[in-house]
Amino acid sequence: MPTTPTLPQPSPGRLDAEARLRRAGLRVTTARQVVLETLAEQPHTTVAELLPHVRDRLRFASTRAIHDVLATGVSAGLVRRFDTVGVAQRYELTGPEHGHLLCTNCGRLDSVGTAEATGAPILTGVCSHCAPDGHAHPEAR
Repeated sequence: MPTTPTLPQPSPGRLDAEARLRRAGLRVTTARQVVLETLAEQPHTTVAELLPHVRDRLRFASTRAIHDVLATGVSAGLVRRFDTVGVAQRYELTGPEHGHLLCTNCGRLDSVGTAEATGAPILTGVCSHCAPDGHAHPEAR
């Protein structure tokens, strides 16, 4: 009896971009899958930072294509966009609510605790990469 080929399953811990796109009612395309999977691996990132990672998997991806996928993802509730004055727009996949710290030194955006614990969607302070002790330090409010 001939065997039925099985489709590759997402590895544990890996984003199932196809399922997320379908649940959001969006057409599944290679570009959308690659951008969402890359964003899962590179959260809080700009389009310019995403581009080389996306191109590692989708050679001819353009900046415009990434912008289009992210805009569609934001509209569908799959992607969160951060518009902070003086800092390039950053993106992350939607998921469990959490707070963020915008580093006043380097502009990095990091996840910190929960939104309820921090009391604000975006705190400012020094990120763990800039702090001498390796720990993020939000500014006192």
